[in-house]
Amino acid sequence: MGKSWKAVLGGMALACWVAALHAAPGPVVLTVSGKISQFTNKEKNVYEFREQDLQSLRQHSVVTRTTWTPQSVFSGPLMRDILAKVGASGQKVKLRALNDYVYWIDRREFYDFDVVLARSVNNKPLDITNRGPLWLMYPLDQMPEDKKGPVMDAKLVWQINRLVVF
Repeated sequence: MGKSWKAVLGGMALACWVAALHAAPGPVVLTVSGKISQFTNKEKNVYEFREQDLQSLRQHSVVTRTTWTPQSVFSGPLMRDILAKVGASGQKVKLRALNDYVYWIDRREFYDFDVVLARSVNNKPLDITNRGPLWLMYPLDQMPEDKKGPVMDAKLVWQINRLVVF
């Protein structure tokens, strides 16, 4: 093979590599709307997070047990970091799951407690069949007894795909 073919093949390889870098990002896993000041989609007034966007935020882990799980390690970004990223200014956050379950939480709780939007449990990525893609997790084992129980269980929304800030 002559030098010119090697140059052409090398150029094609470089072009493929550059194209891969600019390939369409993964699917949107979380959409945030409402009282926010930062947008990835200005036409829809929303901030859309893909897996790599959530992964780029500082990751935290909460070791706790739930009504449905033994003691486990729940990992993902803190809710307050997500709210900061989108420039949230509202006082309440409505969490919506894939099955349209909805729960409202006072935004202050995300600053009072290290609440994680878990992407993984015990180092295994969450998927739809396993309460994913995202599961809101409080540090339950570290919380006062009066904060635990059915009301807290209702806050542990899984299969989250949307947040609305009010």
